[in-house]
Amino acid sequence: MGLFQRLFGAACDAITLPNFVPGSKAVEVSTTMLREVIDCGSAGPDGPNRGRLATLFARGYVFGFSDACIERFGVFDEIESLALITVVHTKMFGGQIGWLLVQDALQEQGQAEFGRGQTAGADDFRRWLSDRSNTPRALTNHLLESHEVPCPIAASVSQDTTLPGGPIRQPTSH
Repeated sequence: MGLFQRLFGAACDAITLPNFVPGSKAVEVSTTMLREVIDCGSAGPDGPNRGRLATLFARGYVFGFSDACIERFGVFDEIESLALITVVHTKMFGGQIGWLLVQDALQEQGQAEFGRGQTAGADDFRRWLSDRSNTPRALTNHLLESHEVPCPIAASVSQDTTLPGGPIRQPTSH
């Protein structure tokens, strides 16, 4: 019995391809891209804009970006998807804070600014997916608030981000 099955009572029914674990790959891609976006927005651990990650837009963006990436990798089960979104948040912000951010996100999904961020995150991921030269900028721009010029991201992601084929769904509410 896996960790998420023990924690959430769900089995992983993701697509099965040889040597391909869609949830792990989605977490890796999402975490790498989001770290770059946050660093370019001067909101890394010691960055002057770190506090701006607490805004509803920023929290919605991280949730929406992760959700779109996870869905694109073929994870459609809501429980498994939520577990993976939690993993992204804990890798980004640490165990306790990441867990609390996901709990808060579930309560904030009805708020307009969170929803705007969630949609912007999902849209940025999809744009980047269709054109790797299209750098996800909505969160970076939000964090910088036009005070600095955003840095390029798309070329800096050196990992294999090959995704399985299939339809792309719109952001979901968990």
